[in-house]
Amino acid sequence: MSEPSAKSFLKLLERSGIVAEERLKSSLAKLSTKADGKTINLKDLAGHLLDSGLITQWHIDKLLAGKYKGFFLGKYKLLGHLGSGGMSSVYLAQHKISEQLRAIKVLPRKKVADKSYLDRFYLEARVAASLNHPNVIRIYDICNEGNTHYMVMEYVNGTDLYELGKKNGPLDFNSAAKYTAQAAEGLSHAHQQDLVHRDIKPANLFKTDQGVVKILDLGLALVNQNDSQSLTVLHNEKVMGTADYLSPEQAVNSHDVDSRADIYSLGCTLYFFLTGHPPFPKGSLAQRIAMHQSLAPKSIYESRPECPESLVKICEKMMAKDAVDRYQTCNEVKVELMALVESGELENIATFAPEDTLIQNTPSTSTSTDNEATTLAVLDAVEPIEDSVVEHAFQETTPAFTSVNNPSDSQKKQKTTPPAPRKRRRPPPKWLVPVAIAAMFLILIAVLTLVSFLA
Repeated sequence: MSEPSAKSFLKLLERSGIVAEERLKSSLAKLSTKADGKTINLKDLAGHLLDSGLITQWHIDKLLAGKYKGFFLGKYKLLGHLGSGGMSSVYLAQHKISEQLRAIKVLPRKKVADKSYLDRFYLEARVAASLNHPNVIRIYDICNEGNTHYMVMEYVNGTDLYELGKKNGPLDFNSAAKYTAQAAEGLSHAHQQDLVHRDIKPANLFKTDQGVVKILDLGLALVNQNDSQSLTVLHNEKVMGTADYLSPEQAVNSHDVDSRADIYSLGCTLYFFLTGHPPFPKGSLAQRIAMHQSLAPKSIYESRPECPESLVKICEKMMAKDAVDRYQTCNEVKVELMALVESGELENIATFAPEDTLIQNTPSTSTSTDNEATTLAVLDAVEPIEDSVVEHAFQETTPAFTSVNNPSDSQKKQKTTPPAPRKRRRPPPKWLVPVAIAAMFLILIAVLTLVSFLA
């Protein structure tokens, strides 16, 4: 297919309705003046419209592919594609009138076709929309345009903490504690509304340019209501969540979990902040799930020997295998972490090598080095938008784990404790030697006296 000309590109743009007619005419007049009689080619036209802020690169790519429909959804103009998952596809959008930016999450078509799923989605989405907390991404509206059902969400500038960790490595201790505390505060608010997230991980924690951490993606959230089934139970989805951060109980039954499952996942996230990798970075997906159930991860001290013991203990308690041994609420987590931050203990800690290799080296529990996907839901590419409807291709590849092989006893290991400081032996006091000698003489005299008496 030959590349369209500037003229055909302009016709597609006009038919798309992306730019209001008057604004487009005004922008083209400026381009014509700038060209000063020279021929305007496609590159110049697209570049001018892009620089003017009238269209985005995503618009250009779609128009060059001959697509001119599907750029609008209700009150919103779509500006670009932000990401896809097994449960949704997310777009950047702009309100037609207010021009405020929003993120729009669109449901997959194959789920929309199931009325029972759709009814449950609206029920659970309403609960998620009731959350109003600075550490949770807001859901403003739940809408549909024909068979396209979508949520309108808050859009903020920043980066997720997984990408931040990949780019810059482990966080400093103060930031790790602060970010985890903010996430715990947002989760505490959600838990008070009987909502369990079930997919807490670094990629679902978004740090804004102002340093505020916001919880993303309530797509796997479980509403604990006594009078109705969970959406995921209703559709027999066996394992929900991300393998690298999945609590032991969630791998066994995703539907019989409470807020402490989120605390475990948040503990694994803090472990990632401190070490730069998840607790069990190697092995197949099933092996990693099994490790979360029965094995302790390598000590944080192996990656960060200078990590304060108090912070390590908080992380380890959050990641306790038995939910009873964890913090029981996210508020407890927040309080302990913020107390540590405010104490100043986490600031200005220099990195040093452990003296005389006192750090205990724990052998890897991994039995495989296969680089398999870390999530149970595979992200797929989004199909082009056509026929005035947002087309999206999803492939839900969540494996149904009904049992997990337990590792052998030889693989199990105990938690590694921080190295105890060495204590110097003090020399004995000078008076101790003569006193000891005198005592020995007295004992000898007493023994001789007793022997002579008995004789």
